[in-house]
Amino acid sequence: MKTYTGNPSLMRDMNRANVLDIIRLVGPITQTQISKILSLQPSTILRIVNDLVHEELVAESGKVEAGAKGGRRASLLELNAKGAFAIGVDLGSDDIIAVLMDLSGQIVSEASMPFPEKSEPEPILQTVKAAIQGLLDSGLAPIDRVMGIGVSIPGKVDSVAGVSVYAIHFQDWSNVPVSQVLEEAFQLPVYIEHDIRSMAFGEMWFGTECQNMICLGFRRGIGLGIVMNGELYQGANQFAGDVGHVVVDPDGPLCSCGRHGCLEAMASERAVIAKYRQRLQHGQGPVTIAHLYEEVKHGTPEVIELVQETASHMGKILADLVRIFDPERIIIGGNCMATSPEFLAWIRSSFESHQPNYADPETTVETTIFGENSMAIGAAAIILSKLFEPSRTGGN
Repeated sequence: MKTYTGNPSLMRDMNRANVLDIIRLVGPITQTQISKILSLQPSTILRIVNDLVHEELVAESGKVEAGAKGGRRASLLELNAKGAFAIGVDLGSDDIIAVLMDLSGQIVSEASMPFPEKSEPEPILQTVKAAIQGLLDSGLAPIDRVMGIGVSIPGKVDSVAGVSVYAIHFQDWSNVPVSQVLEEAFQLPVYIEHDIRSMAFGEMWFGTECQNMICLGFRRGIGLGIVMNGELYQGANQFAGDVGHVVVDPDGPLCSCGRHGCLEAMASERAVIAKYRQRLQHGQGPVTIAHLYEEVKHGTPEVIELVQETASHMGKILADLVRIFDPERIIIGGNCMATSPEFLAWIRSSFESHQPNYADPETTVETTIFGENSMAIGAAAIILSKLFEPSRTGGN
Protein backbone atom coordinates (compact mmCIF):
# COMPACT_ATOMS: atom_id res chain seq x y z
CA MET A 1 0.00 0.00 0.00
CA LYS A 2 1.16 3.54 -0.78
CA THR A 3 0.60 6.07 1.99
CA TYR A 4 0.87 9.82 1.70
CA THR A 5 2.52 12.36 3.97
CA GLY A 6 2.89 16.11 3.68
CA ASN A 7 2.67 19.50 5.35
CA PRO A 8 -0.26 20.28 7.68
CA SER A 9 -2.24 22.10 4.99
CA LEU A 10 -2.42 18.86 2.99
CA MET A 11 -2.79 16.42 5.87
CA ARG A 12 -6.58 16.09 5.82
CA ASP A 13 -6.56 15.40 2.12
CA MET A 14 -3.81 12.82 2.49
CA ASN A 15 -5.40 11.15 5.51
CA ARG A 16 -8.60 10.73 3.56
CA ALA A 17 -6.75 9.09 0.66
CA ASN A 18 -4.94 6.76 3.06
CA VAL A 19 -8.17 5.76 4.83
CA LEU A 20 -9.96 5.05 1.56
CA ASP A 21 -7.06 2.95 0.30
CA ILE A 22 -6.90 0.93 3.53
CA ILE A 23 -10.61 0.15 3.17
CA ARG A 24 -9.98 -0.90 -0.44
CA LEU A 25 -7.09 -3.19 0.45
CA VAL A 26 -8.18 -4.63 3.80
CA GLY A 27 -11.94 -4.20 4.06
CA PRO A 28 -14.24 -5.19 5.60
CA ILE A 29 -12.46 -3.38 8.41
CA THR A 30 -13.43 -1.41 11.52
CA GLN A 31 -12.58 2.20 12.31
CA THR A 32 -10.47 1.03 15.24
CA GLN A 33 -8.40 -1.18 12.95
CA ILE A 34 -7.93 1.67 10.48
CA SER A 35 -6.81 3.93 13.33
CA LYS A 36 -4.17 1.42 14.43
CA ILE A 37 -2.86 0.77 10.91
CA LEU A 38 -2.51 4.47 10.06
CA SER A 39 -1.62 5.66 13.60
CA LEU A 40 -4.37 8.28 13.43
CA GLN A 41 -6.67 9.46 16.20
CA PRO A 42 -10.08 7.71 16.31
CA SER A 43 -11.79 11.10 16.02
CA THR A 44 -9.93 11.76 12.76
CA ILE A 45 -10.95 8.38 11.37
CA LEU A 46 -14.57 8.95 12.43
CA ARG A 47 -14.75 12.27 10.59
CA ILE A 48 -13.20 10.87 7.43
CA VAL A 49 -15.38 7.76 7.43
CA ASN A 50 -18.53 9.81 7.94
CA ASP A 51 -17.60 11.89 4.91
CA LEU A 52 -16.90 8.82 2.79
CA VAL A 53 -20.20 7.19 3.81
CA HIS A 54 -22.06 10.42 3.02
CA GLU A 55 -20.46 10.46 -0.43
CA GLU A 56 -21.49 6.79 -0.88
CA LEU A 57 -17.92 5.66 -1.52
CA VAL A 58 -17.90 3.53 1.65
CA ALA A 59 -20.68 1.43 3.18
CA GLU A 60 -21.24 -0.61 6.32
CA SER A 61 -21.15 -4.32 5.54
CA GLY A 62 -21.93 -5.78 8.95
CA LYS A 63 -20.88 -5.81 12.59
CA VAL A 64 -18.06 -7.53 14.43
CA GLU A 65 -18.93 -9.87 17.25
CA ALA A 66 -19.09 -8.24 20.68
CA GLY A 67 -16.16 -8.94 23.00
CA ALA A 68 -16.30 -10.91 26.24
CA LYS A 69 -17.19 -7.74 28.11
CA GLY A 70 -20.06 -6.99 25.79
CA GLY A 71 -20.47 -3.40 24.66
CA ARG A 72 -21.34 -1.87 21.35
CA ARG A 73 -20.53 -3.92 18.26
CA ALA A 74 -18.23 -2.10 15.80
CA SER A 75 -19.26 -1.61 12.19
CA LEU A 76 -17.35 -3.24 9.37
CA LEU A 77 -16.56 -0.92 6.46
CA GLU A 78 -15.90 -1.69 2.82
CA LEU A 79 -16.01 0.10 -0.50
CA ASN A 80 -19.47 0.74 -1.90
CA ALA A 81 -19.17 -0.96 -5.29
CA LYS A 82 -21.88 1.28 -6.77
CA GLY A 83 -20.32 4.46 -5.40
CA ALA A 84 -18.21 5.07 -8.49
CA PHE A 85 -17.83 3.70 -12.01
CA ALA A 86 -15.35 4.05 -14.86
CA ILE A 87 -15.23 3.11 -18.51
CA GLY A 88 -12.20 1.38 -19.99
CA VAL A 89 -11.55 1.02 -23.73
CA ASP A 90 -8.95 -1.15 -25.49
CA LEU A 91 -7.81 -0.33 -29.05
CA GLY A 92 -5.13 -2.97 -29.41
CA SER A 93 -7.02 -6.08 -30.54
CA ASP A 94 -9.08 -7.16 -33.55
CA ASP A 95 -12.12 -5.73 -31.78
CA ILE A 96 -12.53 -2.47 -29.89
CA ILE A 97 -13.41 -3.61 -26.37
CA ALA A 98 -15.12 -1.34 -23.85
CA VAL A 99 -16.12 -2.12 -20.26
CA LEU A 100 -18.15 -0.31 -17.61
CA MET A 101 -16.64 -1.17 -14.25
CA ASP A 102 -17.72 -0.46 -10.68
CA LEU A 103 -15.50 0.54 -7.78
CA SER A 104 -14.95 -3.08 -6.70
CA GLY A 105 -13.59 -4.06 -10.11
CA GLN A 106 -16.67 -5.89 -11.34
CA ILE A 107 -17.63 -5.45 -14.99
CA VAL A 108 -21.18 -4.09 -15.03
CA SER A 109 -21.49 -4.02 -18.82
CA GLU A 110 -19.24 -4.53 -21.79
CA ALA A 111 -19.26 -3.91 -25.52
CA SER A 112 -17.16 -5.28 -28.36
CA MET A 113 -17.18 -3.73 -31.82
CA PRO A 114 -15.23 -4.87 -34.89
CA PHE A 115 -12.17 -2.78 -35.61
CA PRO A 116 -12.89 -0.51 -38.61
CA GLU A 117 -11.51 -1.71 -41.94
CA LYS A 118 -9.72 1.62 -42.27
CA SER A 119 -7.59 2.04 -39.17
CA GLU A 120 -7.47 5.82 -39.43
CA PRO A 121 -8.27 8.25 -36.59
CA GLU A 122 -11.78 9.23 -37.69
CA PRO A 123 -13.34 5.76 -38.12
CA ILE A 124 -11.55 4.40 -35.05
CA LEU A 125 -12.65 7.25 -32.78
CA GLN A 126 -16.20 7.09 -34.11
CA THR A 127 -16.31 3.40 -33.22
CA VAL A 128 -14.91 4.17 -29.77
CA LYS A 129 -17.55 6.84 -29.24
CA ALA A 130 -20.31 4.40 -30.23
CA ALA A 131 -19.02 1.78 -27.79
CA ILE A 132 -18.81 4.30 -24.93
CA GLN A 133 -22.23 5.75 -25.67
CA GLY A 134 -23.74 2.27 -25.58
CA LEU A 135 -22.35 1.71 -22.09
CA LEU A 136 -23.57 5.10 -20.87
CA ASP A 137 -27.01 4.45 -22.35
CA SER A 138 -27.27 1.05 -20.65
CA GLY A 139 -28.66 2.69 -17.51
CA LEU A 140 -26.50 0.41 -15.35
CA ALA A 141 -24.57 3.31 -13.83
CA PRO A 142 -25.78 6.80 -12.88
CA ILE A 143 -24.03 9.24 -15.19
CA ASP A 144 -22.94 11.42 -12.27
CA ARG A 145 -21.17 8.39 -10.77
CA VAL A 146 -19.06 7.68 -13.88
CA MET A 147 -15.66 9.12 -12.96
CA GLY A 148 -14.13 9.11 -16.42
CA ILE A 149 -12.89 7.12 -19.39
CA GLY A 150 -9.58 5.28 -19.67
CA VAL A 151 -8.25 4.27 -23.08
CA SER A 152 -5.46 1.77 -23.72
CA ILE A 153 -3.63 2.25 -27.02
CA PRO A 154 -0.63 0.47 -28.57
CA GLY A 155 2.43 2.41 -29.63
CA LYS A 156 3.82 5.56 -28.05
CA VAL A 157 1.43 7.44 -25.77
CA ASP A 158 1.77 10.85 -24.13
CA SER A 159 -0.51 10.33 -21.15
CA VAL A 160 0.06 13.84 -19.81
CA ALA A 161 -1.06 15.54 -23.03
CA GLY A 162 -3.66 12.87 -23.79
CA VAL A 163 -2.13 12.26 -27.21
CA SER A 164 -1.46 9.00 -29.03
CA VAL A 165 1.89 9.90 -30.60
CA TYR A 166 1.93 6.98 -32.99
CA ALA A 167 0.66 3.44 -33.38
CA ILE A 168 2.64 1.65 -36.07
CA HIS A 169 -0.17 -0.71 -37.06
CA PHE A 170 -2.74 2.07 -37.56
CA GLN A 171 -3.02 4.16 -40.74
CA ASP A 172 -2.18 7.88 -40.82
CA TRP A 173 -2.02 7.82 -37.03
CA SER A 174 0.22 10.55 -35.66
CA ASN A 175 -0.27 12.80 -32.62
CA VAL A 176 -3.97 11.96 -32.34
CA PRO A 177 -5.58 14.02 -29.50
CA VAL A 178 -7.63 11.12 -28.16
CA SER A 179 -8.36 12.68 -24.76
CA GLN A 180 -9.53 15.98 -26.22
CA VAL A 181 -11.84 14.31 -28.76
CA LEU A 182 -13.50 12.07 -26.17
CA GLU A 183 -13.71 14.75 -23.45
CA GLU A 184 -15.53 17.03 -25.89
CA ALA A 185 -17.90 14.21 -26.84
CA PHE A 186 -18.78 13.03 -23.31
CA GLN A 187 -17.82 15.82 -20.91
CA LEU A 188 -15.90 13.33 -18.78
CA PRO A 189 -12.22 13.18 -17.84
CA VAL A 190 -10.24 10.97 -20.22
CA TYR A 191 -6.87 9.35 -19.55
CA ILE A 192 -4.92 7.38 -22.15
CA GLU A 193 -2.17 4.85 -21.51
CA HIS A 194 -0.10 2.31 -23.42
CA ASP A 195 -2.06 -0.93 -23.73
CA ILE A 196 0.35 -3.23 -21.89
CA ARG A 197 0.98 -0.68 -19.15
CA SER A 198 -2.80 -0.58 -18.74
CA MET A 199 -2.83 -4.35 -18.34
CA ALA A 200 -0.07 -4.13 -15.74
CA PHE A 201 -1.96 -1.49 -13.78
CA GLY A 202 -5.14 -3.57 -13.75
CA GLU A 203 -3.24 -6.61 -12.49
CA MET A 204 -1.66 -4.50 -9.75
CA TRP A 205 -4.88 -2.71 -8.73
CA PHE A 206 -7.43 -5.52 -8.86
CA GLY A 207 -5.23 -8.61 -8.82
CA THR A 208 -2.95 -9.87 -6.10
CA GLU A 209 -1.13 -6.82 -4.79
CA CYS A 210 2.43 -6.96 -6.03
CA GLN A 211 5.17 -4.38 -5.64
CA ASN A 212 7.39 -5.57 -8.49
CA MET A 213 5.94 -7.18 -11.61
CA ILE A 214 6.34 -7.25 -15.37
CA CYS A 215 3.55 -7.94 -17.85
CA LEU A 216 4.29 -9.19 -21.35
CA GLY A 217 1.58 -8.50 -23.91
CA PHE A 218 1.28 -10.74 -26.98
CA ARG A 219 -0.99 -9.26 -29.66
CA ARG A 220 -0.47 -7.29 -32.91
CA GLY A 221 2.76 -6.08 -31.34
CA ILE A 222 4.62 -7.13 -28.22
CA GLY A 223 4.96 -4.80 -25.25
CA LEU A 224 5.95 -4.77 -21.63
CA GLY A 225 4.25 -3.22 -18.62
CA ILE A 226 6.49 -2.64 -15.61
CA VAL A 227 5.47 -2.20 -11.97
CA MET A 228 8.36 -1.07 -9.76
CA ASN A 229 7.94 -0.59 -6.02
CA GLY A 230 4.17 -0.49 -6.39
CA GLU A 231 4.22 2.15 -9.13
CA LEU A 232 3.55 1.87 -12.87
CA TYR A 233 6.85 2.70 -14.54
CA GLN A 234 6.61 4.82 -17.69
CA GLY A 235 10.18 5.99 -18.17
CA ALA A 236 11.58 9.47 -18.76
CA ASN A 237 9.76 9.80 -22.09
CA GLN A 238 6.79 7.49 -21.36
CA PHE A 239 8.38 4.88 -23.59
CA ALA A 240 9.41 2.19 -21.11
CA GLY A 241 8.47 -1.35 -22.09
CA ASP A 242 9.10 -1.21 -25.85
CA VAL A 243 10.47 -4.74 -25.72
CA GLY A 244 8.88 -5.65 -29.06
CA HIS A 245 11.62 -3.74 -30.83
CA VAL A 246 14.52 -5.39 -29.07
CA VAL A 247 16.52 -7.29 -31.70
CA VAL A 248 16.62 -11.03 -30.98
CA ASP A 249 17.99 -12.13 -34.38
CA PRO A 250 19.98 -9.62 -36.48
CA ASP A 251 19.43 -11.83 -39.54
CA GLY A 252 15.69 -12.05 -38.91
CA PRO A 253 12.85 -10.57 -40.96
CA LEU A 254 12.28 -6.86 -41.48
CA CYS A 255 10.23 -5.30 -38.68
CA SER A 256 7.69 -2.50 -39.06
CA CYS A 257 10.11 -0.27 -37.14
CA GLY A 258 12.68 -0.54 -39.93
CA ARG A 259 15.13 -2.90 -38.22
CA HIS A 260 15.60 -6.63 -38.69
CA GLY A 261 14.88 -9.46 -36.28
CA CYS A 262 12.97 -7.57 -33.59
CA LEU A 263 10.99 -9.67 -31.12
CA GLU A 264 7.80 -8.30 -32.70
CA ALA A 265 8.93 -9.39 -36.18
CA MET A 266 9.74 -12.85 -34.83
CA ALA A 267 6.96 -13.55 -32.37
CA SER A 268 3.94 -11.21 -32.57
CA GLU A 269 0.47 -12.21 -33.77
CA ARG A 270 1.30 -10.88 -37.22
CA ALA A 271 4.58 -12.75 -37.32
CA VAL A 272 2.94 -16.06 -36.37
CA ILE A 273 0.16 -15.60 -38.93
CA ALA A 274 2.69 -14.67 -41.64
CA LYS A 275 4.70 -17.81 -40.88
CA TYR A 276 1.51 -19.87 -40.95
CA ARG A 277 0.63 -18.59 -44.40
CA GLN A 278 4.15 -19.08 -45.67
CA ARG A 279 4.81 -22.57 -44.33
CA LEU A 280 1.35 -24.03 -44.81
CA GLN A 281 0.64 -22.14 -48.05
CA HIS A 282 -2.61 -20.88 -46.65
CA GLY A 283 -2.83 -17.96 -49.08
CA GLN A 284 -4.23 -14.56 -48.20
CA GLY A 285 -7.58 -15.52 -46.70
CA PRO A 286 -8.53 -14.24 -43.25
CA VAL A 287 -6.55 -15.85 -40.44
CA THR A 288 -6.74 -14.77 -36.80
CA ILE A 289 -4.90 -15.81 -33.70
CA ALA A 290 -8.16 -17.39 -32.52
CA HIS A 291 -8.09 -19.61 -35.61
CA LEU A 292 -4.54 -20.70 -34.82
CA TYR A 293 -5.46 -21.42 -31.22
CA GLU A 294 -8.23 -23.72 -32.41
CA GLU A 295 -5.60 -25.56 -34.47
CA VAL A 296 -3.42 -25.84 -31.35
CA LYS A 297 -6.30 -27.31 -29.36
CA HIS A 298 -6.96 -29.78 -32.18
CA GLY A 299 -3.32 -30.85 -32.07
CA THR A 300 -2.20 -29.69 -35.55
CA PRO A 301 1.57 -30.38 -35.39
CA GLU A 302 2.69 -27.62 -37.78
CA VAL A 303 0.74 -24.94 -35.90
CA ILE A 304 1.93 -26.20 -32.53
CA GLU A 305 5.50 -25.92 -33.81
CA LEU A 306 4.91 -22.31 -34.89
CA VAL A 307 3.41 -21.32 -31.57
CA GLN A 308 6.14 -23.10 -29.62
CA GLU A 309 8.72 -21.05 -31.57
CA THR A 310 6.93 -17.88 -30.50
CA ALA A 311 6.78 -19.01 -26.87
CA SER A 312 10.48 -19.88 -27.01
CA HIS A 313 11.41 -16.33 -28.10
CA MET A 314 9.28 -14.87 -25.31
CA GLY A 315 10.63 -17.20 -22.63
CA LYS A 316 14.19 -16.38 -23.66
CA ILE A 317 13.72 -12.61 -23.43
CA LEU A 318 11.83 -12.97 -20.14
CA ALA A 319 14.82 -14.85 -18.71
CA ASP A 320 16.92 -11.77 -19.52
CA LEU A 321 14.32 -9.30 -18.23
CA VAL A 322 14.23 -11.08 -14.88
CA ARG A 323 17.95 -10.35 -14.52
CA ILE A 324 17.21 -6.65 -15.09
CA PHE A 325 14.01 -6.07 -13.11
CA ASP A 326 13.99 -8.89 -10.52
CA PRO A 327 10.15 -9.06 -10.41
CA GLU A 328 8.03 -11.16 -8.09
CA ARG A 329 5.67 -12.10 -10.91
CA ILE A 330 5.56 -12.21 -14.70
CA ILE A 331 2.11 -11.88 -16.25
CA ILE A 332 1.33 -12.96 -19.82
CA GLY A 333 -1.71 -11.57 -21.62
CA GLY A 334 -3.09 -10.00 -24.76
CA ASN A 335 -5.27 -12.51 -26.63
CA CYS A 336 -6.83 -15.97 -26.43
CA MET A 337 -3.51 -17.66 -27.22
CA ALA A 338 -1.61 -15.63 -24.63
CA THR A 339 -4.02 -16.63 -21.86
CA SER A 340 -4.15 -20.32 -22.81
CA PRO A 341 -2.64 -23.06 -20.63
CA GLU A 342 -0.69 -24.47 -23.58
CA PHE A 343 1.05 -21.17 -24.37
CA LEU A 344 1.82 -20.54 -20.72
CA ALA A 345 3.41 -23.99 -20.36
CA TRP A 346 5.64 -23.44 -23.40
CA ILE A 347 6.74 -20.01 -22.18
CA ARG A 348 7.53 -21.40 -18.73
CA SER A 349 9.57 -24.19 -20.27
CA SER A 350 11.59 -21.75 -22.36
CA PHE A 351 11.95 -19.32 -19.46
CA GLU A 352 13.35 -22.03 -17.21
CA SER A 353 15.67 -23.50 -19.85
CA HIS A 354 17.26 -20.10 -20.57
CA GLN A 355 18.16 -19.30 -16.97
CA PRO A 356 21.89 -18.84 -16.28
CA ASN A 357 23.47 -21.67 -14.32
CA TYR A 358 23.83 -19.55 -11.17
CA ALA A 359 20.16 -18.55 -11.10
CA ASP A 360 17.50 -19.91 -8.80
CA PRO A 361 14.52 -17.78 -9.92
CA GLU A 362 11.60 -17.40 -7.57
CA THR A 363 9.66 -15.37 -10.11
CA THR A 364 6.30 -16.91 -11.02
CA VAL A 365 5.06 -16.90 -14.63
CA GLU A 366 1.27 -16.62 -14.87
CA THR A 367 -1.48 -15.53 -17.25
CA THR A 368 -3.57 -12.44 -16.62
CA ILE A 369 -6.58 -13.03 -14.40
CA PHE A 370 -8.75 -10.86 -16.68
CA GLY A 371 -8.31 -12.66 -20.02
CA GLU A 372 -8.77 -10.63 -23.19
CA ASN A 373 -10.44 -7.81 -21.24
CA SER A 374 -7.27 -7.09 -19.26
CA MET A 375 -6.30 -3.91 -21.13
CA ALA A 376 -9.78 -2.36 -20.96
CA ILE A 377 -10.06 -3.30 -17.28
CA GLY A 378 -6.65 -1.76 -16.59
CA ALA A 379 -7.65 1.46 -18.34
CA ALA A 380 -10.80 1.69 -16.20
CA ALA A 381 -8.76 0.88 -13.08
CA ILE A 382 -6.50 3.86 -13.76
CA ILE A 383 -9.56 6.14 -13.69
CA LEU A 384 -10.91 4.62 -10.47
CA SER A 385 -7.49 4.86 -8.83
CA LYS A 386 -7.67 8.67 -9.08
CA LEU A 387 -10.23 8.56 -6.24
CA PHE A 388 -7.49 7.25 -3.96
CA GLU A 389 -5.02 10.03 -4.68
CA PRO A 390 -4.87 13.21 -2.61
CA SER A 391 -5.03 15.37 -5.72
CA ARG A 392 -8.50 14.06 -6.47
CA THR A 393 -9.91 14.27 -2.94
CA GLY A 394 -11.24 17.52 -1.77
CA GLY A 395 -10.19 17.44 1.86
CA ASN A 396 -12.21 19.18 4.53
